[in-house]
Amino acid sequence: MATIDYSALTVDELLAAEAKIKKQRIMWAFLIGGFVGITLWAVMLHASLVKVGLLVLFFGALGSGGKKNEEDFKAVEAELRSRSIR
Repeated sequence: MATIDYSALTVDELLAAEAKIKKQRIMWAFLIGGFVGITLWAVMLHASLVKVGLLVLFFGALGSGGKKNEEDFKAVEAELRSRSIR
């Protein structure tokens, strides 16, 4: 994925990017929360160690996507603060 130079965006584009990222944050929260629930459910049903290990590895991959989303959100917020919009 290409990184976006938020300093080159207009105010309206920054606000649109912020709204988009906020929606993505909600989606990531549901995905990660659901995945944690599935993993706990698998452990409670005495799933094999291999299956639980695969779930944990997949959870790590999901976490990296959520981390990228948070970095983008912080960059947009910093740019909005630097322009005295927030």
